Amino acid sequence: MKNATLVSLLAVTAASAFGLGWIVRPSGDDLSQDAGGEKKSMMNAGERSVNKGMRGGGGGVELRPEDEFVARFLTGGKISSADMQAAIKEMSEVNDPLLRQKMLAALLENLTADNAKDAFLALRENRGGGPFGRAGDNELRLLANAWGRIDGAGAMAALKEVAEASEGNDRRGGRGGLASEMMGALSGWATVDGAAATAYLDTIEDDRQKGFAGLGVIQGLLVNGVDEAMSFVQGLPKEGENNRAQEMYMGMIAGEMLEQGDDAAKSWVDSVADPDLKSGALTRVTMELMQDDREATAEWLVKYGDDDSAARAVGRLADSWSREDPEAVLEWADQLSGKTKAEAYEEAMETWAREDPTAAGEYLGNLAASPERDSATEAYATRISRENPVTAMEWAGTIANEEMRQDTVVEVAQDWYRSDKAAAEAWIASSGLPEESVQQITEQQRGRGGDFGRGGPRGGR
Repeated sequence: MKNATLVSLLAVTAASAFGLGWIVRPSGDDLSQDAGGEKKSMMNAGERSVNKGMRGGGGGVELRPEDEFVARFLTGGKISSADMQAAIKEMSEVNDPLLRQKMLAALLENLTADNAKDAFLALRENRGGGPFGRAGDNELRLLANAWGRIDGAGAMAALKEVAEASEGNDRRGGRGGLASEMMGALSGWATVDGAAATAYLDTIEDDRQKGFAGLGVIQGLLVNGVDEAMSFVQGLPKEGENNRAQEMYMGMIAGEMLEQGDDAAKSWVDSVADPDLKSGALTRVTMELMQDDREATAEWLVKYGDDDSAARAVGRLADSWSREDPEAVLEWADQLSGKTKAEAYEEAMETWAREDPTAAGEYLGNLAASPERDSATEAYATRISRENPVTAMEWAGTIANEEMRQDTVVEVAQDWYRSDKAAAEAWIASSGLPEESVQQITEQQRGRGGDFGRGGPRGGR
């Protein structure tokens, strides 16, 4: 349940990078090739923008403002790098947010591998705050997305070069300042060539950078539907933090399925065979459904009551529900079994111990020995360990599972050692704990992210 930092970081970054949504979507006209296979602009020649903008009747022709704007920078159906820079600068000075978006869209239709870098640099230089705050940042991500669609490898190489050149000077944090733009470029690349974008991802050695990049790839694959995205996630190795990343990616896919309706999302969950992937899918769908109807969601989860992959989803629901009615959660948990039942008991007892430790203790004392009773006791003991370490240690000693009992004793003792070192040392001296456990208690490592037993944030939840 520890080590949630990467997932949290990935979750926050994904929301920030793709909050605006990608308005440039692929179609049969978005990307063409000449006879030699060379990629052209996003939507063919620039004159099409002008032609599409003509309207009026009775022989009269009127250009839309954005088409008139872009026409002034076209030469031979293309916009040169220098003219693209000038056009971006002029667009950036427009205060009308709707017109500005239309002008940007018109310029993106004329983005090419030759002028894309200059367009990006010009927008980065002239983005400003915009009439609605940081509009320029969203525009940069859109431009990067369009750039990735026409020249993925070139976009990533150029963005990396820009990031390295601005390290230490970028007001958004140097090398990390272009993380969302790189994600945008990878998203665009994956939209038109998922295999190439995925292959590029494999060349990234730094796990943190790879995590960010993976978010971009999965977002781009989802533009074309769930199947490509699922194939990508299923192909990821399962080791270390990658398992957590897979769960995050499955949450993104689940979000896409939820857009198609609750029933579609539920059916999709049933189609996921891999237990690890199903865990992420179930968790995301549960978190969404319980916002509208917690009781109905709880009833739906009962069908997965003996499936270990549902444990995290059950934990999410139980955590929310037990803040209002922990006894109701425990009654519901009796319809579950195994790991899922233990998870529900643990969540309910932790919350109850925080709100009313006396009532929670009385209920716990009436439970018969069982794995879920052990889980509830572990949660109760570590929850009250700061305020009442002696009682917490007594409860820890009643846990039947030897490994869980030992871990709980150490965790309670750690809290005790922090709050009353002398008393804890006196207990340790007569406890008969093995030397390894004593070292865990007295030589506590820093950097636990504030997770002090049950008193702090729960890791991995």
